[in-house]
Parts: sequence; structure tokens; C-alpha cells
Amino acid sequence: MKKFILCILFFIFIPSLLFAGTWCQWDGSAGTNCKSTNRTYISINDIRVSVSAENLNPRGWYELTVTEPSVGEDQVKDAVVWGFATNQISKTWTVRDMTAAEIDSRDAVPMNIDIYRLWKVLLVTGVITQQQAVDRLPAEMIDAYQARDRLENP
Repeated sequence: MKKFILCILFFIFIPSLLFAGTWCQWDGSAGTNCKSTNRTYISINDIRVSVSAENLNPRGWYELTVTEPSVGEDQVKDAVVWGFATNQISKTWTVRDMTAAEIDSRDAVPMNIDIYRLWKVLLVTGVITQQQAVDRLPAEMIDAYQARDRLENP
């Protein structure tokens, strides 16, 4: 049992220790020539250079830190924002609110255009009333129908 626990700990902690990260050059506005490595060295111009800030920073290579922004339900990641401070390059994204058309496109996905047209014909011809449709369709499909309707009839 002791060997099993040690084996599990080895497989959990060793890969994170072996990952040396991502290193990039700074062009004044963004990181370029980024290289990721899981080794103790990076090959720069066919020369192996030990992965550490002391070895790479003087050669113009800096560690990249990527920060994923928190995105709300009706938001999307937008433009990439690069930064450089204290010998480290950072990368993140701006977040913007989705447009009404983007929200409708997302909400309309559960109901493709053919299903929408079928329900539209059923409603227009009086085979089913709007109230019957509301009673029989789940809320997600009602939202999808309304979103698809807004997309098809702006």
C-alpha cells in the first residue's frame, strides 16, 4: 500500500516539476517566437540553453504568464492584451458583452432552421396554437424558437 501511495504521488508531482514553461521574446508590443518546453533546456539557434531566468533573460527570452479572464454567461473573450514587466511577459484577453445577434445565435443552436420552419408552418396553418406550443415545448426550445425567429425576421 505504501508503494502504491508513493507511486501515485510521483505521478502527480513529477510532471509539474518537469514542466519548464513557455518562454518568448518581446518585440515591444507582444510576445514572439514563443517556445514551450517540458525539459530543462530550450534550443535557441541550435544551442541548448538551460531553462532559468538567469540564463534566458540576458538572451532576450522571458517567461510567459497566461491569465485566462473570467467570462460571464453573456460575455466573450475579445482582444489579446500583452504586457511586459519585471522580466516577465504576460498574456490575457479583454472581455466584452455579447451583442444581441450573438446571444440569439447561441440560443438558437438547439433549434436548427428546418425545425424552426416546421414549427412556424404548424403555427401559421393553425395545426397547433401558440398556447399549445408553449405548453408542449420545454423552455429551452421556446427560447431557441424565439431566438431563431429574431434571426430570421429582423
